[in-house]
Amino acid sequence: MPQMIQRTETCPICRMPVKTDGAEYVEKREGRLYFFCAPGCRDKFLAGACCAKPKGRWGHFLDRLAKANAKEFGTSGPSCCN
Repeated sequence: MPQMIQRTETCPICRMPVKTDGAEYVEKREGRLYFFCAPGCRDKFLAGACCAKPKGRWGHFLDRLAKANAKEFGTSGPSCCN
């Protein structure tokens, strides 16, 4: 009996792992397949181009850093840099 290789991809919206074998929510954009964990994630992907390319670890780190800075200093930035 042949052994199936099970592969997972990351949902570009919520970053959850999705099994590619028999995946129900799949979209193709610019020659690449994107796998989604739920129809809501697929709908968000189709609604805007912002999610077309996953951010990766560095992009998520920069988002968290920007939110932390906005919380600490507000939208104008630190007072020492004005």
